[in-house]
Amino acid sequence: MRIVVVDGADVEVFRKFYEVKFGVRREELEFPVGMGVEEARVFMAREHADVRAEGLGLVDGDVWLGVAWLDWWLVGNTDAVDVELAVAPQYRRRGVASRLLEVAVDKARADGRRIVSGTNLAGDPVTGESPGTAFAAARGFVKKHAELHQVADLPVAELPEHRVDGYEIVQWREHTPDEWMAQFVELLSGMSEDVPTGDRTDEPVHWTPELVRDAEARRVAQGRFTYTTAAVHTASGELAAYTQMGGTPETPERLTQYDTYVRRSHRGNGLGIAVKAPNLRALQSGVARPAVLHTWNAPENAPMIAVNTKLGFRPVAQRTMWEREL
Repeated sequence: MRIVVVDGADVEVFRKFYEVKFGVRREELEFPVGMGVEEARVFMAREHADVRAEGLGLVDGDVWLGVAWLDWWLVGNTDAVDVELAVAPQYRRRGVASRLLEVAVDKARADGRRIVSGTNLAGDPVTGESPGTAFAAARGFVKKHAELHQVADLPVAELPEHRVDGYEIVQWREHTPDEWMAQFVELLSGMSEDVPTGDRTDEPVHWTPELVRDAEARRVAQGRFTYTTAAVHTASGELAAYTQMGGTPETPERLTQYDTYVRRSHRGNGLGIAVKAPNLRALQSGVARPAVLHTWNAPENAPMIAVNTKLGFRPVAQRTMWEREL
């Protein structure tokens, strides 16, 4: 058996890598999530301002037994590397995941990282437990955070109308308008500071226009589409809240609710649902087939979970975040 390093440049090698990675998600999750094969390959192959992605495969002859996806953070959490492990069902309990983790830990140490972190997506909706969480605990990882995974079946027939006096709605697609960039950067930074992260090692990202444009270029290169809706306080002209949703034509049945954030000074006015409902309406109008929309929120973020419930979301799993100090 040998370790193969995957960088996304070789299309066939990456497809073999991806088949194991996403095959495990299909097996473990009632509603599989994640990037499509080409979307993921482009992500790994390109250089980004905030993250570097890398793959590892444990291969026996021509057979891929298991894989690891590594995210090396370049902005925020630069002491950590995120590792996702996936082992084909027929090769489990043979030390495949342990070997891949060992290689990932060695690479983390060599890069000067002090934390290896990972996310288990397939936890029970109530307890968060799964074979993956047992594996993590047995290898020295400590659970640091949990988020409820909710899904909504699209199209949602009746979306609530929720207009808030004193605010107007603005929308854009793949690129943030220049006129809103400075304030949008403030909201993104606020989201990074305020989102519940439990006990995770978390360094807020201070967004810049350059980071935003880099992220937008990445999404376009991946073939992704994005819908953004924001609320503007009409008296001050201040961008008060935003939400983003999107997906890719490669996997049109699988869509994602990204961030939703309300500026602290504008909370308590119902702006969460005021931006999410019209954004979902816009997304549905641009997606010509039934789909599943995914979102995750910390259990303590009860107001946002309640908004999601009003929009037709239901709980299906719990994802947990784990860390091991090196």
